[in-house]
Amino acid sequence: MSGRPDIVRPGEADDEAVNDLLEEAQSDWYGDAAFFGAMAHVPPVFKRIVDTFEAFGQGEHVDPALFELMRLKVAECHQCAYCATVRTLEVRDEVADKETHVFGTIDEDGLTRREYLAVRLAEQLSENPHRITEEDFEELRDVYTDSEIIELLLFGSLEVGLDRFCIALELQTTGDGPYPDDIDYPLEEARPERE
Repeated sequence: MSGRPDIVRPGEADDEAVNDLLEEAQSDWYGDAAFFGAMAHVPPVFKRIVDTFEAFGQGEHVDPALFELMRLKVAECHQCAYCATVRTLEVRDEVADKETHVFGTIDEDGLTRREYLAVRLAEQLSENPHRITEEDFEELRDVYTDSEIIELLLFGSLEVGLDRFCIALELQTTGDGPYPDDIDYPLEEARPERE
């Protein structure tokens, strides 16, 4: 038996609003409820995090597909097996052809300027935010408003933290959707045994 907490599955929560959110994760958000199911152990925080997710992309110009490209880059940088496996269903088809331009070295020619700068920002936030320069912000300002830049920074930063949450839990998919139910975390085998 693992010491890590199990996920709360749809229908298992005492709070019906939590069960509804878990069902939405399975059918509308990701096609998998494990990520939401991990957070569901703390309903007040979980509900607010979902509200926060829903607030992204509500501005005039930053659309959900751009956030998905950022999310995938963060997942790759951190080697989060869950986040790199699961897709946001609403934009999955829209971003599918762009994924190859996001993974590995970012292919500036395969993305729009806005996409490239947002994905690069996600990579910088993941790897070393101390190295984001004034020049980087000037480039962002060429295509984004101040509020959009802040929204990108907030989203990227939230994703960095939540990737680490999933990694710490070695989060697996529920096996109830289109994804494999036994995903490997790269650090799992390299971790030294404790005595």
